[in-house]
Amino acid sequence: MPRTIVHIVLSTMASAGVSALAAADLTVHEIAPGVHAILQPTANRFDDSNSAVVVTARGAIVVDTQVSPAGARAVLAHVRDLTDLPVATVINTHWHGDHVQGNAVYADAFPGVSFIAHRNTRRDIEARAKAALQEELETVPGRLEAAEAQLVSGLRRDGSPLSDSDRGQLRLAIDRRRAHLQRVEEVTFVLPEIVFDERLTLYRGDFEVQLIHFPGHTRGDVVVFLPRQRVLISGDLLDDLPFTGHGSPAALARTLRELEQLDFSHVIPGHGQVRAGKAHLRLVAEMFESIVVHVEAAVAEGKSLENTKQSAELDRFRAMLVTDAASARYWDFFIPEAIARAFEEAGASPEDG
Repeated sequence: MPRTIVHIVLSTMASAGVSALAAADLTVHEIAPGVHAILQPTANRFDDSNSAVVVTARGAIVVDTQVSPAGARAVLAHVRDLTDLPVATVINTHWHGDHVQGNAVYADAFPGVSFIAHRNTRRDIEARAKAALQEELETVPGRLEAAEAQLVSGLRRDGSPLSDSDRGQLRLAIDRRRAHLQRVEEVTFVLPEIVFDERLTLYRGDFEVQLIHFPGHTRGDVVVFLPRQRVLISGDLLDDLPFTGHGSPAALARTLRELEQLDFSHVIPGHGQVRAGKAHLRLVAEMFESIVVHVEAAVAEGKSLENTKQSAELDRFRAMLVTDAASARYWDFFIPEAIARAFEEAGASPEDG
C-alpha cells in the first residue's frame, strides 16, 4: 500500500486495533478442561487481542480485555456462555491498549473482581497507555480529515493520482478508524491493584495458575502458565508475528528460549491461532536471534540503520511467518521496528554509519 495509506492504517499501533467485532465474529476453543481461548478472526487477528478464560470452582479468570469496551463486551458474552460463575480475576499481560482498555467492563459487571499485572504494567498503563489513547483521540481525527481530502482530490501527497484500488483501501481504512475512535472514546482505565515483580501463583481448585514475568515485548510482560493442563498463555511474547518496538529483540529471543523449557503442549497467544507444540516458538526465537546477530555485526562494521535494514536476510522467516495480507502488512511494520530497536540496543543511533 502507498505510504500515506499505511500511515492511516498503522498510525496507532501502541493501542492496536482498528475495529471491534461482535461476539458472533469470535471463536471459542476449549484447549483443556476448563481452559478456553477466545480468538479474533484470522483476518483481523492483529487488530485486537485474544482472551483466555480459565473456569474454576471459585469463578473465572480472564486474561486480557481488548482495545475497547465494545470488544470486551463481545468476549464477555462468551464468558457468560462458558460459566454462570462471576469473573473473579482479570490478568493483564502487558500495558498495550488492546490488552487493558476493556478492564472497566469487568469492573462494572463484577464488583469483586481483582485485576493483576506486573508492577511495570501498572506503571506503564498510567504513564503510557493513557497518553497513547489521548494522543490518538486528539490527532487521528485530523489525519482522517486529511485522508478524506485526499479522497476528494484523488491525489497522493506527491501529486500522483490514486488508483481505484488505493481509493478503496483508503476509504475502508478511514471508515474503520472512525468506528474505532467512537468505541475507544468510552474507555475508562482500570488499573491493576495486585502487582508483582517476578512470580505470583494462584491456586483455584484444580488449577495452579503461575504468573511469570518475562520481558521482550514490553518491560512488564507476563505469561500465564497452567502446569497441570500444560497450557501457556503467552500474551504478545509469542504471537503469530511478535512486535518488539516497545521492548527488546535480544530479551525476547532469550525469553522464548526460557519459555521453551516449560512443559506445555499448547500456547494461547495474544494475537493469532492457538499453537500445539513448540515449533512456532523455536522459529520465532531463531528469527529474533538472527536479527540481533545481524544488527550487532552491522553496527560493528559501522553500517547505517537503513543499510542494516536492507541487508537483513530474513526471507526464510518471512516465507514461513507471512501467510496472508494481514501478516504481510504487519511484517513490513514489525520487522523494521525490531531492527531499529536492536540497532539502538547495540549502542548505535539512527544517524550512525
